[in-house]
Amino acid sequence: MLGSALLEALLPWPARYRPGAVLPLLVRLGHRVYRPDGSPRQQFQAGMLALLVVWLPCAAGLWAVRNLSLSEPLFDLLFLLLMLESRPLRELARATRALASQETLVVARLQAAPWLKRETGALSVMGLTKAVSETSALRLVGQWAGPLLGFALAGVQGALLWRLAQLMNQAWSPKQREFAHFGRAATALYQGLCAPTILLLALPLCMSQLRQLGNRLRLALHWPYPAMGCLLALAARATKARLGGPRYYQGQLVRFPVLGDGAEPDAGLPLRLLNRLQLIGWGWMGLALLLTTLELARA
Repeated sequence: MLGSALLEALLPWPARYRPGAVLPLLVRLGHRVYRPDGSPRQQFQAGMLALLVVWLPCAAGLWAVRNLSLSEPLFDLLFLLLMLESRPLRELARATRALASQETLVVARLQAAPWLKRETGALSVMGLTKAVSETSALRLVGQWAGPLLGFALAGVQGALLWRLAQLMNQAWSPKQREFAHFGRAATALYQGLCAPTILLLALPLCMSQLRQLGNRLRLALHWPYPAMGCLLALAARATKARLGGPRYYQGQLVRFPVLGDGAEPDAGLPLRLLNRLQLIGWGWMGLALLLTTLELARA
């Protein structure tokens, strides 16, 4: 696990070989089976069936290939390396820091648009920075921390489940009108898997905010996904920034709670958020390595 995380942080990985490259295929699959003429219940059931259609063949294929591999530890390292995808988020954060100005705002919007579900055409510099900060932090949970926790709990099958759940949630997001009911099953699965990951990432942030923790999390519980709202609220406080607020989805204004009581975000916030959350993740991996070493030494 530690080796895969180190390699992913150091080695460039072509975009066409990353799991995110299958996103268009999942979107097309969703459009084929989401049943636009069906009732909300039928669309939800179709979404549950789509989860099985994607998960079962992938899990069976992974089990078969791993059993045929010459070295299972090497296979596990390479497969987990394939599942991790934090470098693109860091590249996005660095590009936003370089382009988030009035002179290059149009270019920054175009560069961030594929990463965001919200409309970007009217975003200001501050709004763009806030959007990229939220997206980077939340995607890090599903693209990096989640697969690592899944691998720690259930090996390569666990990492595959976490990453597929993130991809299906992204492809069939209920924020898109056609997937409002079809994508609910994928979202429920993804949020359930993210909860323990978010707890581990949020725990160190809570330790420095215990006195006012209840007040800070009260608004976060009104976030569409409360666990992720809590993580953003704690991260906003830790970086002395402000996140949340109104945004547009497909022409409709949606008001999210304002999280944090600091200053409006600057261009460097996305990278600071990623650094803070990844540092926590590395800390947990270091602790796991230490406990494993002590256990082996006692044996």
